[in-house]
Amino acid sequence: MKIKAYFFAFGLLAYVPFLPAQAQDKKLSSFIEYGATVHAGDNTPLWQVSNLQGLGSIDHSTYVRGGVFYNDTWGKWEVRGGLDLVAAHGFASGIQQAYADFRYKWFGIFAGSKERTAPLVNPVLSSGELAWSGNARPIPQVMVGIPEYLYLLPRLAIKGEISYGWFTDSNWLEDHANLAGGYWYTKNMKFHHKEGFIRIGLPDGKWQLDLGMTLNTQFGGQRVNSGGELDLGNRLKDYFRVFIPGAGDEDGPGQESLFYQGNFNGTEQIRGTYRGKEFSIALYLDNYFEDFSGMGKQNGWDGLWGIEMEFKKFRPINNIVLEFLQTTNQSGPLHGLHEPDEGPVHKTGGRDNYYNNGLYHAWAHWGMANGNPLLRAPIYNADGDMSFKYNRVKAVHVGWSGGFSPEWDYVAKLTYNRTWGSLEKPTLDILENFSAYLAVRYVPSKLKGWQFHASLGLDTGEIYGDNFGFQMRIRKSF
Repeated sequence: MKIKAYFFAFGLLAYVPFLPAQAQDKKLSSFIEYGATVHAGDNTPLWQVSNLQGLGSIDHSTYVRGGVFYNDTWGKWEVRGGLDLVAAHGFASGIQQAYADFRYKWFGIFAGSKERTAPLVNPVLSSGELAWSGNARPIPQVMVGIPEYLYLLPRLAIKGEISYGWFTDSNWLEDHANLAGGYWYTKNMKFHHKEGFIRIGLPDGKWQLDLGMTLNTQFGGQRVNSGGELDLGNRLKDYFRVFIPGAGDEDGPGQESLFYQGNFNGTEQIRGTYRGKEFSIALYLDNYFEDFSGMGKQNGWDGLWGIEMEFKKFRPINNIVLEFLQTTNQSGPLHGLHEPDEGPVHKTGGRDNYYNNGLYHAWAHWGMANGNPLLRAPIYNADGDMSFKYNRVKAVHVGWSGGFSPEWDYVAKLTYNRTWGSLEKPTLDILENFSAYLAVRYVPSKLKGWQFHASLGLDTGEIYGDNFGFQMRIRKSF
């Protein structure tokens, strides 16, 4: 029945190119895409499976994808919508995007599942923002706020959004978690997100400063282990409790009744940009936190530190990103360390155990990290452990892009990373990895709407294994 539904949906998508040209040009656009990845070694190479909105697999994979998108104006409202379906072998088939987006002047209302990236890092060249990188599949959600920068003064703008959503990977977790081996997972999790950003500087001006903060919460659902299920709060009042962080019910799980209900994480982001006539340069910091200790930058040099340069007239290299990632400090190795004269410990920082939690197995969706993929995701764990085993990382990453002609362009990445395991389970030896990636895209001017993409990927080391892969995509837009 599910297969029939996919064929019916793809049939509808295929009909779109034959709509009257006037209606299609003004309101509708569509695409169809085929992709395949093969590899030698343990897994698909890192950059052929990462930061692809979950459309990848560590195994051999192939897929057909099609989407139709609507963009129109209803009076004073801008209306956007989309339906994007995937039929795949090697990873899950299903709905990739399905959303409706309504905007009135500066105000926006959104409902559905849509691919999203972080606002202050380059989504193509960066290794990935630490809280939300576009690495995992989208989370369906309902969102309200100011989606684009609203200028209050000539040099001051704001934007921000609030949303509630629902993780969709309960069946995947049930299939992959090894309960008999002592591991566990949390199903039917809910999601809450807040973000706010400030921009100082003229639109496209010479100098610009962006500052912002994001806050994510996993809550609700049921924690599942071999002994049964534990309810984590799925009533209406639990949605309100995570809006303004507070303690859960007294009869709830211990850490939630004492401290805060749900698993919180987020980032503090800052980016300064200079735009010249020939090039632009930006410096940025993405500071990840699990609680107030990281928020107060008690985590030392932890964070994603980056520099991006864009060259306006140099085609061979038009953009380059250089990043240093550290997640080793985690606000110290001990939780609750304090001076004797400060009295009893209620809640202090340390041992933050990035991307992991005692009630919510991991900051992941369908086994893939929601944040930076250099913290090796649970999908790699052959033993059925749904946590991040290697969340203490130092890495250097460079990504750059350019073009050979108006029809040919490329993207390249080089990454070296090391891990110490986690504070809970450190590795006996420091594990290392080197990854390389080269992708070429051909957009022929004589074949309107066609794109051809091919890439080679390489990993060597103990983190992802020794891998070599080839990936191709063919896309036709209408």
